[in-house]
Amino acid sequence: MRWLFVATLVALLVFPGSAANENPWAIHAEEAVQASVAEGLREVYVPASLEDTPASPPNQVQWTWWSWSSETGSSWPDDDAQYRASNRNISLNASTNEATTESHQPTGANLVEVSGLVKVVSAEDGARMVAFDLTLTPLQNLSNNTILYVVLTEDFAYDQHQRQLNHLVREMRPEVGFSVKANNTTSFVSMLPADHLQAAGVDLTAQPTGWSYTIAVFGSEADEGTASRLMWMAHGELPSPSQYITANQAWTPLLLTAITAVIAISLITAIRRRQEAIPQLQAAWSVEEAHAVNVHLHAGSLPFRITSWTVAEPWQFKGRPPRLQLKAEEKIQTKIEFRERYEADCHFEVGIEIEDFGAWKQHLWLRAPSVAAVNEFPKEEE
Repeated sequence: MRWLFVATLVALLVFPGSAANENPWAIHAEEAVQASVAEGLREVYVPASLEDTPASPPNQVQWTWWSWSSETGSSWPDDDAQYRASNRNISLNASTNEATTESHQPTGANLVEVSGLVKVVSAEDGARMVAFDLTLTPLQNLSNNTILYVVLTEDFAYDQHQRQLNHLVREMRPEVGFSVKANNTTSFVSMLPADHLQAAGVDLTAQPTGWSYTIAVFGSEADEGTASRLMWMAHGELPSPSQYITANQAWTPLLLTAITAVIAISLITAIRRRQEAIPQLQAAWSVEEAHAVNVHLHAGSLPFRITSWTVAEPWQFKGRPPRLQLKAEEKIQTKIEFRERYEADCHFEVGIEIEDFGAWKQHLWLRAPSVAAVNEFPKEEE
């Protein structure tokens, strides 16, 4: 057992990052790649004037290409559009007001199988990127010009001049690092890196939704030369963390908010009820008797009774003050007498018991008789 412990310790010291390196990315969302059932793919190169912006036909995937950022100062990317147009031998003219359209229909033949996952991931710096973790298997020998494209489009795109386009291609990456031999499977990861996405105006942290991806394989069988046709395609919404919130997770914040609101309302109601239940006690020196204090009592919303009277020295009660009991909202006035008069402030406490709220104490403070103003109670309290 000792040698096993030593071997384990050495392995941890020599290869401290081996376990961490198995999954260097943080995965924020992922989804399985599924073959598209769309009838085809249409590429639209819009004019600089945007006078002709064909809408996407039903049941077709559309790539909208913008090629005029240097001419118009737009914040939209145009490098991939120019590359794609050159690759397809399409001539673009900034003076034309008509869109150039190219349509691709699937071959119908089962020539290639693609599977895998599309993921939104981030590295240590937290910048998000898109990873296509794919496995590709040709079912026939394919031509050497076979290319797989991964494309990220924005569903509704606006530039800084408030131009608007649908299905705008933000980023495209061609892949040729796979075998074109029949039944020879290749696994690879195609990345749309964070710096490329940033340059293309894509921020998946601030805007995690509103994006779509396409995986398209163009090429032909080996005996067909340089022909390039759409052999396979997948298309869908780019996965985002919000897509994977369960119904319970979605309702949890609302439920917590509702519970918090109920608790807050209950507390406010309880506080208000308590304030309304607490009686009001006021004291003033009697204008008729030098050794007496008049105490006015006004019950709150609940009945209460006086359980005790205490006074701070040097003052002393003459006799025992009355232990009164008041109904809700009842008002009475009572007189408290002292044995002697002192030129000192008078502090005394009244112990009360409020129905449903239990025992309380109220403190009353009168300035020394020689300096205290003789105040009468308000008319409504007399």
